[in-house]
Parts: sequence; C-alpha cells; structure tokens
Amino acid sequence: MIEDFDFAKDAVFDTLNVPCHLKEIIKDISSLNVYETEQGEKGETGTPANFKNFQKLYNKASEQELLSLTNNKNSVVAVYAAIGLLEKNNKYTVPVFQKIFNRKGTMHIKNGCLQSDDGPAEPLYWKYYNHLKPEQLTSDQDLKQLDSMIVFLPGASELIFTTALRNRTYSAGLKKQIAKQAFENHRTPALLYLNSWHKKEYSDQVQQELIRLIENDSVYADHKREYLLILLSFNNKENKKTLLNYIKKNSLLKEDRQIRMQLENNGIFSEDFN
Repeated sequence: MIEDFDFAKDAVFDTLNVPCHLKEIIKDISSLNVYETEQGEKGETGTPANFKNFQKLYNKASEQELLSLTNNKNSVVAVYAAIGLLEKNNKYTVPVFQKIFNRKGTMHIKNGCLQSDDGPAEPLYWKYYNHLKPEQLTSDQDLKQLDSMIVFLPGASELIFTTALRNRTYSAGLKKQIAKQAFENHRTPALLYLNSWHKKEYSDQVQQELIRLIENDSVYADHKREYLLILLSFNNKENKKTLLNYIKKNSLLKEDRQIRMQLENNGIFSEDFN
C-alpha cells in the first residue's frame, strides 16, 4: 500500500523579510512544507527534494540571514535555518533552540521511511544530540540546557522525553516539573525517572500511577509486565488485591520466574490463586 501525503495543503508562505537572493529557495521549501533529512525512502536513489533546498539555503545564506529566517512563519523554513546556523556556528545552539522551542504546533517530518508530525524543536534537538560523542552526553553544557527545556515541552514525543531524562539527574526545581509531567500529564518517561531517582520521596504517587497503567487495557502487555515488576519492587502488601487480580487474568505471569520471586513480599501466596 502506498500512502501519498499532501504536506502542501497547510503550507505557510512568508517571504516578506527574506533577501531577494533567498526568496526562491524559501518558496520552494515552503511549498513542499516537510522537513526532510538526507536519508531517502527505501529504494530512493536521489537526495530528498527539501534536503536539497536546505543545502542551497545553507550555501547561499549568511549567519545573520539564517538567524533572521528562524523567525519565518513557516516552521520548516525556520527549522532548516536554525540547523544551518548551528552547523555554521554552534554559539547559537541554546538561543536558537529556545526560539524554536517556543513555536506552537507541529510540522511534517520525513526521515527515510519514517514519517511523523512533531514539534519543531525535535529535529533541532536530534541534530545537536547526534553530533555528540557518547561520553559527552552527560557533561555537555548546551545539551544540559536543551534537556532542561525538553522537560517543559508540551507534547514532546516519548523518544525525545525519554532521552532527555536518561541523560542526567535534575535539580529540585526541575524535579517538580518532572513530577507534574508524571502525575498530572501521565507521562510514563517521567514516572520511570522518578522511580529510578526519587522512589522513596514519590512512593505513593508512583505506585498509584503504576496501578493506573496496569489496569489500562490500551497499554501493551510487555509494558505492563515492566510496570508490574516495578510495582512488586515496592513490597507493599496493600497492593495485593490489584496485583492478584491482574496476575489471575494473565495466567502466564504466574509462571514468570521474576514475578514469582517477588509475590510473597507483596503478601501473595500460592493458595491465593485457588
């Protein structure tokens, strides 16, 4: 099955303050209205069209022109300009990310065969993140600031949110925001972060949220097993009824060695399954 997405239907054209020698490129980027990486789809031999347009923009625009274009009303133009600016001079990393971070809405993204609608800050984040070496992820000062902003990003994808939380532990002020994401916005990456680093402080709230996930029929079974194991790790006999009800519904869990090892500490014995 071939899906043909019409990205141009909601395109925004903004060339009012664009220098004459860049206007045609900006129109071309805007008309396609999709952020494309250099990775083409499976079987595609050429470079994706909008990535070609980005290369033209990068070659023709100065730093100041790219900086001005980060204000363009078309998000794809703004993000390409921001990425070009970062490649020319990384002193702009944090201020430009902050600017793109504050843009509302989503934009169309194509990365090879993968297609999505994500916030404009996400491709900019990945561009910076992927240029770092593994040993730099916990120490890079710019990434620390980007990660701190991601904690506040409404609608951040699971992947980017998980990545930002995995990179480091956060200050008390940011910990409160992570708790808000976990218990008010029900963001699972935030819940798992608090369980890893602040399990005792947020014990009751974490357990309540885990129970909510276990009882949610739309959550994948493999994920539920993970949440079940975390809940069992609290060794809280008050959770016996919830745990027992769920395990009884899923007979394979009774034979799961990791789960069986923790049942008695939660007040569950073999006779409870009769």
